[in-house]
Amino acid sequence: LGDDGEDDEAPAYVEKLSDTGLFYLYYTNDSGAGVSASATRDMTTELFRRMDLARAEQEDEAKSAVILQAAARRRIARAKHGGERHLSLRLQRAYRGHLGRLDFERGQQERDRMLRQAFWDQNATLVQKIFRGFWSRKNKHNYYIRQYYLLSVAQKGEEIREQIDRHYATSRAQVERQTAEQRLDSFEKVVGSLHHMMSTSSCAGVYNSPYHQASRATVYGMRVEEHLDNVAKGTLRESIMRFGVNTGLVPVGEENMEA
Repeated sequence: LGDDGEDDEAPAYVEKLSDTGLFYLYYTNDSGAGVSASATRDMTTELFRRMDLARAEQEDEAKSAVILQAAARRRIARAKHGGERHLSLRLQRAYRGHLGRLDFERGQQERDRMLRQAFWDQNATLVQKIFRGFWSRKNKHNYYIRQYYLLSVAQKGEEIREQIDRHYATSRAQVERQTAEQRLDSFEKVVGSLHHMMSTSSCAGVYNSPYHQASRATVYGMRVEEHLDNVAKGTLRESIMRFGVNTGLVPVGEENMEA
């Protein structure tokens, strides 16, 4: 170790140590230089081994780094997306509220417009009705002319009613007179065939019984006995019309008074 040849190689050894990046104290004695060179070789070997090991695990480390970066980016993106989603929801809610208020406002305006339209339509209808009535009464159906016409119709109706009443009374009187004439004719025929039932000076007749003086039979307000006597005298009809009641005939001497 103490040869001159080794002393000549010392500077090159020092340069080699400098190339590896390891700096050791250089001793001029041979023992210190040998220990330093041995340690340097061991450390260099360990260094290269570790470098090879790091190079072999570089791919796994890169994958792990990618996974970590992806997880970090995912977390950051999720947080960012959550914030943006929350903001978008708030924006949508605000916009929907704005649209709802606009729709409500339009509905209110439409309702107010329809109410105003209905109000003015009603007023216009009322004005038109009043004007049509005024124009009709003035130009087409005059009020006073219609009143005069209705009054004339009422008067004409009263006149016709009076005529009908008079005609009815006359017709009824004629029917009653005809009926009374027929009844009187029938009664005269019946009584004319009962002359044998008259009372005589010696014998009372059937209709003049002394047992029924309080309730003698009467016809036309006269006793049957009197009718029989008038038949005999030929004055039956005259006496009934003169003194009878409810005959429906006008008594003799009163025709001119009724006319």
